[in-house]
This record gives sequence, C-alpha cells and structure tokens, in this order.
Amino acid sequence: MIHIVDNVKSTNSLLSDFLSIGDSVLAIKQSEGRGRRGNTWSSDSGGFYFSFTSSNNRLLPFIVGISVVESLVNIKDDIKLKWPNDIILNGKKLGGILCENYGDYTITGIGLNVSNNILLSDAINLHDINYKIDSLDFISIFEVNFTDNFNLSSENILEKYAKLDFLMGKNIVWNQGSGVVESIDIDGSLMVKTSKEIVHLYSEEVHIEKY
Repeated sequence: MIHIVDNVKSTNSLLSDFLSIGDSVLAIKQSEGRGRRGNTWSSDSGGFYFSFTSSNNRLLPFIVGISVVESLVNIKDDIKLKWPNDIILNGKKLGGILCENYGDYTITGIGLNVSNNILLSDAINLHDINYKIDSLDFISIFEVNFTDNFNLSSENILEKYAKLDFLMGKNIVWNQGSGVVESIDIDGSLMVKTSKEIVHLYSEEVHIEKY
C-alpha cells in the first residue's frame, strides 16, 4: 500500500513507525530528509521522495539503483550510478538512495530531483532536460523492475551494475587515501588499486580526484 503524505520529516522515519513488507510512503516534501552518513537531503516540493520496505539483501543499494535507471525509460542511457548510492545524470547528481536495516527488513528511501529548486552546482533535476515523470506511474514501473532485479543472482546484479558504474577506471580519493577503481566485489565493497595494494572500501565517502 502506498501512503501519500504532504509534508513529513522523513519518509524513511515515517515508514519505520509502521514497518511492514509491502508498505510504502510518497511525500510531497520532507522537512528533515536524510542521506548517507547523516547528511542532509534537500527535499523541497517538486522532488520525488519515496520509501518502501523489502527483505534484506547485501546488494540492495545496487538493486534499487539499477531499477531506478531502468524505470527512467527514455533517458536511461544517460544515467550512471556512483558507488554506493548516487544517481548521476550528465555527470551531476540527480538523486540518491538510503537503505536502513530494521532486523529482518530494510527500509529504502529514493530521492530524485524533478522540478525542485537546486542550490548545488554539481546537482541536476529532470526539469533541466525537459523530462517529466508522473510519480505514481514511475513507482509502478519501478516496482516491476525492482522485483525482477531482486530475484537475480549476486553475479548478475553486479554485471548489470558494472554497465552503469560511474567510477570504474577513475582516480578517486577518500579520507584515508587515493587510487583507481578496479571493480565491485561480490560483497558490495568498492575495490580500489592504490600505489601499494588493492583495498576494499565499504562505507567511505569517495570523490573523483581533481587535477
């Protein structure tokens, strides 16, 4: 069941109050939208803010990302996914994914910039490219794609993700070092080749190195 609300602090937080597989929340606006690592997610009206419950899966952020791309039918060839949870359009951030575990279940939030005001220069919305979506139609398409992708093997999920990967082969930096992205391991970690070794990143904030 989809619960449509006008203004909430966070769709993930609201959904956690009545956790049940099959429930979902679509909000017009969030007053305290969240991203990874406690970052604030700007959530003015005009954006797409949706959360749903599912069974756990260690590759859930990748499954959701792939399903979002496949659901933006006419522009899917222009969209990439940046490990672990960013949705990238024309090199700029279009949206993000937040997966939070609650025991045997996970609540996943999806935020997309549609026609909302954007303050960051490295972000973009769908209005900028004259692309329109109907939120409920998008959710219907997404749910079909999500179910199909959730049932794939881990190997097939990562094979699909690799075709959309924004970081592959790029030089990146994080708090503890820098290196070239090699691939994503079966456990969802980012494999990076440094000057000394191959390291696995699990939750670090990574950025493409600027020269």
